[in-house]
Amino acid sequence: MLRYCYMADSQPMKQTRRSIMMLPEPRIVEELSWTERGLPQKERTRNVHGLHPYLGKYVPQLVDYFLDRYFRGSKYAVVDPFVGSGTTLVETNIFGVESLGVDVSEFNALLSRVKIAKYDLHILTKEVSSIVERTKREFYSASKGELDSYISEEVVSNEPLDHVNSDYLRKWYSPEALYPLLIFCRLIKGYVYEEALKILLSRAARSARLATHYELDFPKEPQSTDYYCHKHDRICHPTSASLPFITRYAKDSVRRIGEFQKIRTDAEVRVECADAREFNFSKSDIGGVITSPPYVGLINYHEQHRYAFELLGLEDRSSQEIGPKYRGNGKSAIEEYKGNIAQVLKRIADCGIHEPNKIIIVVNDKFELYTDIALMAGLKLIERLRRKVDRRTGRRSNNFYEDIFVLTS
Repeated sequence: MLRYCYMADSQPMKQTRRSIMMLPEPRIVEELSWTERGLPQKERTRNVHGLHPYLGKYVPQLVDYFLDRYFRGSKYAVVDPFVGSGTTLVETNIFGVESLGVDVSEFNALLSRVKIAKYDLHILTKEVSSIVERTKREFYSASKGELDSYISEEVVSNEPLDHVNSDYLRKWYSPEALYPLLIFCRLIKGYVYEEALKILLSRAARSARLATHYELDFPKEPQSTDYYCHKHDRICHPTSASLPFITRYAKDSVRRIGEFQKIRTDAEVRVECADAREFNFSKSDIGGVITSPPYVGLINYHEQHRYAFELLGLEDRSSQEIGPKYRGNGKSAIEEYKGNIAQVLKRIADCGIHEPNKIIIVVNDKFELYTDIALMAGLKLIERLRRKVDRRTGRRSNNFYEDIFVLTS
C-alpha cells in the first residue's frame, strides 16, 4: 500500500510549492518489537539506565540497534537534542563513539551527566556511605541516639522544617520523611561526587512522597490515610519515612554506577543544558542523530521531577518545553510543535552532518506529523519503520505502535 506525501521543492521551512511523492507504508520490524517476556524490566533498566525513574524514555536496546546498523566505526559524534535521561549517551559511549546531549531541563542534564561520568568507585562508595551515616546520625539525634525510642512528633518542631519555603515539599511529605531529605541535601556540598549524591537524593525523594504507589509518575493529591492499592492489590499505608529509601538506593546506585564503569569507554561525552532551538551545534563534528523527541501535549517533563527542582533549587525552564502538556494537542499546538521540532533538526543539519549522515527519530507518530517535520527541516526520508511496543518504560503495560524515521540531510 502506498501513501501520498508532499515534498517541498523550494525553501523547506516555508513549503510554498510542493510536488507529490509516494511513500510505502511503514514496515513493522519484528526484531525490534520486544515483549515484556523477551525484554524484561531488568534488561531495559540495566546498569545506570535504572539510576532514576524517567517516564517516556526509550529502551537502550533500540539505540544499540541503530548504532550497530549505521554508526559502527564512526569518527563523528552522535547527537541527541532531547537527551532526557541520557539513554542515547550511555549506549553511544559503550559503543565507543563520541556523543553530545542537549536538554532544556536542568534535572535531565544533571541526570545524564551523572550517568555518563567517570568515577573512582572507591571514593564514590566512601562518600555515599559517609553521607548516609551522617544523615542518620543527625536525624536520630532528636531521640538522643535511641532508634527505637524515636517519637515522630519531635520532628515537627525541628528548626529545618520551620524554614521550608516550598509549598510543594510541605504538601507532599510527612515531617518524618522530609527532615532526612533536607539534612541529606544540606550535607551534599563539598563531596567530590556531589551530582551523583543529588540524583540519589532525588530518587529517594520521589519514593518518599505522600503518593499512592500506582501514581508515582504523576500523583494527583497527597495520600495521608490507608488506601486500596491497584498496583499491589491490597491495602497500603501512606509513605511516612525517607531513610529506608535513602539507604536502599545508596547501595543500588553504587552498584549500577559500578556496572557501567566496567563497560564505559573513553569516547568523549558532552551534556549541555540548553534550548536545542538556539544551541550552537557547529562546535561538534556531527555524524548523525539518535533521539526520541518530546510528545505533543502529553507529558509535563519538569513537573515529572518537581521534587528534585524543589529540593535542589534547580531552575524551572518549563516555559521553554516543546509540546508542553498544558498546550494540549489542538491544531495550533500541533503546528507550533511541528515548527519547533523542525527548527531543532534544521539547526543541526545546517551545521553539516558527516557520514553516516543518519538522523534516527523514535516517536509514536499518531498525529502523522513527522513527514511534514522532515520536509520543514529540509531532510530526506530514507525509511520509516514501525515496532510493536509491549511497554516502553517501567512496569506499566501499554500496547501501541512506535514509529522510527530514518532521515538524512
